[in-house]
Amino acid sequence: MPHWFEHTLLALDLETTGLDPLEDRIVQAAVALVAADGSVCDTSWDGIVDPGVPIPVRASDIHGITTDRARREGIPPVEALRHIARLVDDAEAGGIPLVIYNAPFDWPFVLAEAQRHGVRLAKPEIIDPLVIDRAVDRYRRGSRRLEAVAAHYDHDLGQTHDARADAIAAAAIARAVGTQYPDVGGVTPRALQPLQATWHAAHADSLSRHLGTPIDHGWPLPRNAEHLA
Repeated sequence: MPHWFEHTLLALDLETTGLDPLEDRIVQAAVALVAADGSVCDTSWDGIVDPGVPIPVRASDIHGITTDRARREGIPPVEALRHIARLVDDAEAGGIPLVIYNAPFDWPFVLAEAQRHGVRLAKPEIIDPLVIDRAVDRYRRGSRRLEAVAAHYDHDLGQTHDARADAIAAAAIARAVGTQYPDVGGVTPRALQPLQATWHAAHADSLSRHLGTPIDHGWPLPRNAEHLA
């Protein structure tokens, strides 16, 4: 029977007004349904979202979406959440895992916005390529930013901080680590859920000791966002 990484994957990525999912907002979202051959299915969706609040310059400098652009081109958050929910729900019903690079950042934004706008979402099994890559290749030197890890696994990311490109890259990295590491690729997405939580907690412990400051252990949600589950 084919392993999970040999099937279609659904990948999600966001750009936001800031770093706090309980206070900040989504300004761009992509949900890419990526087939086993790497092609992106037509049912995928991505778009700019008008968050209804000003976008700080420091955020616009990263992803290029200004307040004026979001107002001109963006759709209301509730519409974006409905697109996201449709794809997540269909994937969960079909046994397709949801790939999110650094899930404790993106996933609480989705859940907070869904709660804010009354949109219900299925509870998917999440594959987090960042958590997995750090666990299976712990001592590799260099950055673990998406663009660096994509390059390590020979995926040409192209434009960074574009939700669609980043989502596709996340799926490519997930497929690569599943292929290269049988301890990851040989287990089910359901079995990977507690493993990823353990790996993330171990990394947080190590980083906390190194920095001398507490690092949140929660995965796929940080502790302060667990009420969104």
